[in-house]
Formats: sequence, structure tokens, C-alpha cells
Amino acid sequence: MKKWLTLLSGLLVALSLFVTSGNSVKAATMDCGCDVSPVLGAEKNKIIADLISSQEYKDAKLNVRDEGYSWKGVNDIEVIVNHTLNDALMIAVPVYNQNGIAEMAVFINGKFMRVVPND
Repeated sequence: MKKWLTLLSGLLVALSLFVTSGNSVKAATMDCGCDVSPVLGAEKNKIIADLISSQEYKDAKLNVRDEGYSWKGVNDIEVIVNHTLNDALMIAVPVYNQNGIAEMAVFINGKFMRVVPND
């Protein structure tokens, strides 16, 4: 009887894994009507390393810090390629305003644009 109970509960667990819906990975979507694709993995890491070693990044970091924003590292940097803008490389670096709210410092093809709200 104990073996049947173990078998039945094991089948129930296995069945629940296949029947229930899980959190599937969803593709990045944007409302801008543009054709973009995220950059991931080693290629993303190389792009981020190139950015943070550039003088443009260092100057932007000082200017943004003078405006009252703080930088919290590179863990949440987002990198996308915008195919509608001649494959423009867009990098969004999270910064935090005086209230601790996250905003994004935007770089396009390595040039600092501005800080935008993170909506």
C-alpha cells in the first residue's frame, strides 16, 4: 500500500509539472513600432566592457553624478540593437535619482544622450 501511495503521489507531481502553466520567457516588446532585438550573453558583456572603459562613459558618469544621480553598478544594464535606425546600438544604464527611483542613462552608439525615466 505504501508503494502505491508513493507511486500515485509521484505521478501527481510529474503530471502537475506538465499540465500547469509556468512562467515562460517572453520576448522583448516595445511600443515604438521599431524593430529591435536584445543583445545577450558574451556579446552583451563585451559591449558593456567597451562602454564602461570609454571616456564618453566616464564623462557622462561625472556629469550625471553632479546632477544628483547615483550609479549602482553594471548588473542591470540593457543592450539592444535598433534595426530601424541602421542597427543603432542602444545601451541603457540604470541610475537612481535623489528619491531612489531608477531612471536610465541612455547611450546610442557609445555617445551619451540623456537620462530618461524608467517606464
